[in-house]
Amino acid sequence: MLIELPKMKHRLLLILGWLLATAALYVTLVALELYWNLFTWRPQGDLRAAGMLVAIAGFLAAIHFLARTGSDSLTRFVSLAACLALLAIGAYVLPPEPITTGLFARAEPSPFWYRAGRLVLFALPTLFWCLALRRPR
Repeated sequence: MLIELPKMKHRLLLILGWLLATAALYVTLVALELYWNLFTWRPQGDLRAAGMLVAIAGFLAAIHFLARTGSDSLTRFVSLAACLALLAIGAYVLPPEPITTGLFARAEPSPFWYRAGRLVLFALPTLFWCLALRRPR
């Protein structure tokens, strides 16, 4: 029992790391979306946007590290579920925003390159996860 405790603790820390890193990536991408694209497409190249982009890169680096670290089935299952959830959200937000009236009215949708870039950022954790499977242990 005492020998198994470090392994269980390691698994729980990896799972917690996966959940925190994917949640942080999602929240930061949503914050950037709200900052650049809430009412209309209006990207701003200021310090706030740069900070969010640096944070996104940091969270992706953490996810890349976590993908290479976990090897047991429970950690892989939780990490795959988190990756697939991000991928599903990325696919969901790929279509152009509807032209509507009212509070969130917009004259035109955001450009395709921006929406595709969001999809790529949401898909990178799944790519990291798949590449980690191919790595020899």
